[in-house]
Amino acid sequence: MATTDTPASKPEARPVVDSVLRRARGATFVAFGAQGFAFGALTSEVANIQSKLKIDDGTLSILLAVVPVIAGFGSVLAGVLVGRYSTSVVLRYSQVLVLVAILLAGYTPSFVVMLPVLALFGLALGGVDATTNMQAVALQKRYGRSIILAFHGAWALGAFAGSAAASLTARFDGKAYSSLYLVSFIVIVPILLAFGPRLLRGIGDETLSAESKTIKIPWKPMGAICAVIAMAYLGDSTVSSAGGVYMEKELLAHGWQYTAVYAVYSVPLMIGRFSGDKLTDRFGGVLIARVAAVCAVLGFIVVGTAPDAWAALAGFAIVGLGISVMAPLTFAAAGRLDPHETGLAVARLNVFNYVGFLLGAPLLTSLWQGGLPYRPGWIIPGGLASLMFVFAYGFDENRTAAVEA
Repeated sequence: MATTDTPASKPEARPVVDSVLRRARGATFVAFGAQGFAFGALTSEVANIQSKLKIDDGTLSILLAVVPVIAGFGSVLAGVLVGRYSTSVVLRYSQVLVLVAILLAGYTPSFVVMLPVLALFGLALGGVDATTNMQAVALQKRYGRSIILAFHGAWALGAFAGSAAASLTARFDGKAYSSLYLVSFIVIVPILLAFGPRLLRGIGDETLSAESKTIKIPWKPMGAICAVIAMAYLGDSTVSSAGGVYMEKELLAHGWQYTAVYAVYSVPLMIGRFSGDKLTDRFGGVLIARVAAVCAVLGFIVVGTAPDAWAALAGFAIVGLGISVMAPLTFAAAGRLDPHETGLAVARLNVFNYVGFLLGAPLLTSLWQGGLPYRPGWIIPGGLASLMFVFAYGFDENRTAAVEA
C-alpha cells in the first residue's frame, strides 16, 4: 500500500449542502466558541482563584493533574451515552453543566467546596469535548471537504475572548472573576439553548445497529494520531498552566502581561485553524502537520531564550500557530476510521487530549518547584513537540481507513 500523503480526494460531485446542514454547522460553531470562551475564562483566572482560596503550589499542581483525569472519564462516558441519547442531546446538557460549574467556581468560598465543583467541571468538559468533535466530524463527512479546522478556530476565538475578558477584569480587580462568570452564564446559556436544536441529529442514536457492529476500529494507525493529539495538548496545557508563572517569576512581567499569555497564544491558534481547511485540502494533512510541528518547536525555543516579556509573548504566539492544526486533523482522521459514526474512535481519541493535558499541566510547575531553572524547562515541551513531526504519518489517508470485520 502506498504511504505517501495526498490531499483529500475530491469527489466528482460534492454532496448537496441543504439548509439543515448549514444550520447545524452554525450551531456547531456556536458550541465550539462557547466552550473555548469558558475554558479561556477559567484557566486565565487560575492564579487569582489560587490566591483567593489560599491554595499552595503543590496542591494546585495536583488539582491541575486530577481535572483532566476526570475529563477523560467524562469523554468515555459521553462515548457510551451518545449511543443511547444521541450526540446532540449529550452535547447540549454537558455544555450547560460546564457553565454551571464555572459559575459555581466563581462563588466557591473554600478549597473543600471547590473539589466537587472541579469534578463536575471535569466530567462535563470531557462530554463537551467529545461530542462537539463528533458533530464536527459528521458534518465534515456530509460536506465532503475539510471544514473541521474552522470549528476549532471558533474554539480558539472563544478562548481568546474568554482570556481577554479575564485579563481585562484582572486589570481592574483581581477578585472580580465571579462577576465575569455570572455575566458569562447569563449571556451564553440562552444562546446555547437557542442554537442547540439546530445541531446535527441522527448521529450516535442510530449507530448501534447490527451493521455498525461489523466495523472494527483499526487501533494501530490510530496510535499515531493519538500520540499527536497528546503532544499537542501537552504543549497547550504547558502554555496555559506554566506560561504565566514563567512570565511573572523569571521575566518579571506586569500582571496584565502574564494573564494575557493565553490570549496571545490563542490569536495565531485561531488564524491557523481558520486558514487550515483550504491548506489541508491542497497539500494534505502530513505536510501541514509537519510544518506546524517545526513551528511549535521553534516557538518553545523562543520562549526559553526570550530576553524579556515581549519576546516571550512572541514565542507563545509561534507555539500557538504550530499547535493550531493538530487537534482538528486528528479528529478528522479518527472520523475516517469510524464511517458508521459510532463515536467510539472520537471518544477514545479525546481521552488522549487529557493524557496530554495531564502530562503538561503540572510538568513545568512541578519541575520548577523541584529546583529546575525556569529557562531550561522549556526544552522539555519543545522536545516533546518534535514527536508531532514523527507521528504525522497518521494523517496519511491511505493509513486511516476502516476495516470491515
